[in-house]
Amino acid sequence: MTDRPDSISRKLTAGVKAAGCAAKLSSIELGDVLRGLTTIDCKQLITSIENFEDAAVYKLTEDLAIVQTIDFFPPVLDDPYLYGRIAATNAISDIYAMGGTPILALNVLCFPVCDYPVDVVRDILRGGAEQASRAGVVIAGGHSIQAPEPVYGLAVTGLVNPEKVLTNSGARVGDKLVLCKPIGTGVGLLALKADIFSKQAQEALVESMTTLSKTALDCALAYKISAATDVTGFGLIGHMIEMARGSKARVRLFCDAVPLLPETKGLAEQGFVPAGAYANRKSYEQFCTYINDVDLPLCDLLYDPQTSGGLLFALGSSDVANLLNDLKKSGVAASCVGEFIDGSSGTIEVVFHGKDG
Repeated sequence: MTDRPDSISRKLTAGVKAAGCAAKLSSIELGDVLRGLTTIDCKQLITSIENFEDAAVYKLTEDLAIVQTIDFFPPVLDDPYLYGRIAATNAISDIYAMGGTPILALNVLCFPVCDYPVDVVRDILRGGAEQASRAGVVIAGGHSIQAPEPVYGLAVTGLVNPEKVLTNSGARVGDKLVLCKPIGTGVGLLALKADIFSKQAQEALVESMTTLSKTALDCALAYKISAATDVTGFGLIGHMIEMARGSKARVRLFCDAVPLLPETKGLAEQGFVPAGAYANRKSYEQFCTYINDVDLPLCDLLYDPQTSGGLLFALGSSDVANLLNDLKKSGVAASCVGEFIDGSSGTIEVVFHGKDG
């Protein structure tokens, strides 16, 4: 075997400017890009780019529609197999967020093939394929190009009944918000890269990012869900605001009820906050009231861009306790983190639930 140059042994995250969903365009940037583009007038299209929905839904028949999404990002950690699993989990989540069943996917791969052994690429694809298989998804091919830094993800197709599509725009005043994963992946990934995370915290981070949201959706579909999304690059506050805008309501966020990944609060206190969190703050802080009453580390985590984050459901208050109980029995760590209230559309009021009820 011939000797390879030292460059091939470098870490996957070396030179990556922004990892995972922190690499997304900010809400402001995306809005500027989309502004002025021609909108699509198609009666079969149930959802598209309006209000930043998680996926497009196209009606085929009265009882069948396809759900289409694509999601990809640079490496979040140096293990190529885990990177593949996380990227696949993140992409498939968009189908669950629309209430759909994922069935088919295509790989999206950009890679500097001269910088790494072929085994690295193979392990990324293997991780994605195995995670897709766990979700019942067939990866039937894909597309690859050479690029300066690695990028991987999936284009995913799912199925849903047109009458049962979940959007982020249907919540009603009085609905409660249930979050199905803890937040803090952006902060955690920075700590992981700096090698200052404990083994227990690392395991919790990876487990969260590789947990499919199928179980959470299955539990939720037993109830009347009025709106749903998954919490990813715009952070918890950003995705709540998108739901509030689409639902023409105001959200009251119970900041002390938000579950956090282990050690992330302390790391945020030390300044381990990704640039994406500051971009989210710039995009959304103007729509938040009382946010300055929250201590800075927790505030940073509320804006923290999530990679493979949890589903966020809106549903009637009478069903919340039962749903939380079902989720707990199924092994899903979920919490009621807010509610929809009367007020200025697309805004958030941040409160301490334990004090303000």
